[in-house]
Amino acid sequence: MMKRIFALASVSALGGLTAAASAAGCSSDEAAGSRPTDAGIDVKRGKEAGPAVDPTEAGDLESCLSTDPIDATRFPYAKAVKSAGACTEDDLKAISAFFEEKTNAGDEVLVSEWSKEVSEQCSKCAFTTSDAAEWGPILVKDDRLENVNRGGCIEVLSGSEACGRAYQQVTECRLEACIAKCKTQDEFTACLQDAEGIFDGPCKESYDLMDEDCGAMLGAYETGCRGTDWTFEGPVKVQCITGGAAGDAGDDD
Repeated sequence: MMKRIFALASVSALGGLTAAASAAGCSSDEAAGSRPTDAGIDVKRGKEAGPAVDPTEAGDLESCLSTDPIDATRFPYAKAVKSAGACTEDDLKAISAFFEEKTNAGDEVLVSEWSKEVSEQCSKCAFTTSDAAEWGPILVKDDRLENVNRGGCIEVLSGSEACGRAYQQVTECRLEACIAKCKTQDEFTACLQDAEGIFDGPCKESYDLMDEDCGAMLGAYETGCRGTDWTFEGPVKVQCITGGAAGDAGDDD
C-alpha cells in the first residue's frame, strides 16, 4: 500500500513517456502515435509536473526495471461510465480546485468531501468505487483516490471496450514493472520513462495487445483525454461532460 501511495504522490511519476520513447530511438511520429504518454495513476501533470528524469542522462542510477514478464490481464477493468451532461465545466473546475487546494496544503483528500463540491448527478458519474460494475473517471477505495481511469476515457473516444481495457492494463503493467524494486523518486521516474525497456520487456505482451486493439488513432485518443493541470480532468470531461462527442479526440487543449 505504501508503494501505491508513493506512486500516487510522485509529481511526474508516469509522465513524459513520449519524450522517453523518442530518447530510446523511436521516431516522433511513433512516439506520438500508439505509445501511451501520461496515463495510469499519475495525478499531476501540466504546470504542476516537475522536471522529468531522462533515463539517458540518469548518471549513476541503476535500473530498477523488473525483467520478469507481467500478465497484465490480471489487472481489473470495468466498462466505462458514459454520461453526457452529468457534469458541467464549472463542476470540473470545482473538482480540480478542491484537489489542488488540498494537495497544496498537504491535506488528505477524502472523496466523501471532494464529491460534495459538485451536484449528486455529477458525483455519481465522476466518482465510482474500484469494485463497481462500471467505472467513472476517478476510482475510489476506502474514501480515497485509488486510481485515475484513463482507460475508460480511451474506451469512450475509441468506441472500443477492448482498447480501453488494454490501455488501462498496459499502464498498470508499466507501474508494476517499476514499483517493486525502485527505491527513490529519481529511480522510479527514470524507470517509468524507459519505454523501450518496459514495452520490449516485461510489458511487451500487453503493449502489443493494446497496439492491436487501439490502432493508429491511439495518439489522438490520448490527446482527447489530456487534462490541463490534473490527469483526471480529461476523463471527467469525456465521460461526464461531453460523452465523447465528436471533436474530443484530437483536440489539443
